[in-house]
Amino acid sequence: MDEAVNMNLVPSPGKLVALIDEIVTSGWPDRDDDQADYLLRLGFHQGEGQEGFHKGYGYSPGPDSEADLGGELLSAGLAVTDASWSSYKGELFSIGFFVYDVRDSHDTGAVLGYRFIYSQLLSRYGQPADATVGPFDEATSYWEVDGTGVEMYCYTKPFPLLQLGFSHVSRNAAYEARLTE
Repeated sequence: MDEAVNMNLVPSPGKLVALIDEIVTSGWPDRDDDQADYLLRLGFHQGEGQEGFHKGYGYSPGPDSEADLGGELLSAGLAVTDASWSSYKGELFSIGFFVYDVRDSHDTGAVLGYRFIYSQLLSRYGQPADATVGPFDEATSYWEVDGTGVEMYCYTKPFPLLQLGFSHVSRNAAYEARLTE
């Protein structure tokens, strides 16, 4: 586990664990008015040129809106790629991003980062509800903690990278139920 720390991964696995802890313990915002402040507190801001949003995040034309919205997130404090958020009926239910995307098939950062973060989450939140390790160190894991889903994927083919996803479990279920209607 010390290998990940000694590799100087950017962002550091410890910083990602702190972000996971913040998302799990802080609770999700109740209204789209609070989304901007919440996402800013996590270190994210909206990309330029996205329209239809107020305070930088989320827009719902009315309290009964079926609108499902999302957008790109940027981060000044974390080296993340393809970060995004999603809301349904004006309520944030999903945040996700990729890290350690170096496009070098020999880089071990994603695997080492995954192992470090996994061990930290294991000690904090116990056994995951789902965990799979496949060939070539590909791995997935999922925890559900205090109504927040924490997903982690380690990809090694075609190139290594680590994906983290967070969801408000009940809001995500409502969104997915709507998709099957």
